[in-house]
Order: sequence, then C-alpha cells, then structure tokens
Amino acid sequence: MACACTYKEFREVEWSVPTIASKECAEIVGLALEEIADVRGVKVNVLTKTVTVCFDDARIGLQHLKNAMSNVGFHAVLT
Repeated sequence: MACACTYKEFREVEWSVPTIASKECAEIVGLALEEIADVRGVKVNVLTKTVTVCFDDARIGLQHLKNAMSNVGFHAVLT
C-alpha cells in the first residue's frame, strides 16, 4: 500500500519505530498494519526508522495502530 491520504476523512500519522533494522522488519510492521480493515496506506522507511499510516480515524484510533505494531514486537512512538 502506498501512503496517500488525499481524502479529508482519512488521517495520516508518522510513528518513530527505532527497532526497525531491516527490510524484513519493515515487512512485518507493514503487514501488521495493512491487515487492519480501516488502514488505507502504510509506508515504512528503514533508513529513518519511521512508519507512516493513513487510516480512517472515525473508525479506529491511534492506540489500535500502536497495539498492532507492539503485537509483532515493535514499540512505536508518535513523532
């Protein structure tokens, strides 16, 4: 999924995820977030150790996203 929140009903947030160290880590985090029905886009940057998520914030909250990353072993902090 590409992150492109072009509709005003979607929200885009960036998380710092310091333990992303490889392409494999990025795939794990990305897949965990993409499995959430109301996520519209995910972009994981291994170099900056950030995850950008586009989602329907009327249907899911930030804690849901954070929990999804935590459940696969990655601690995330909003930037």
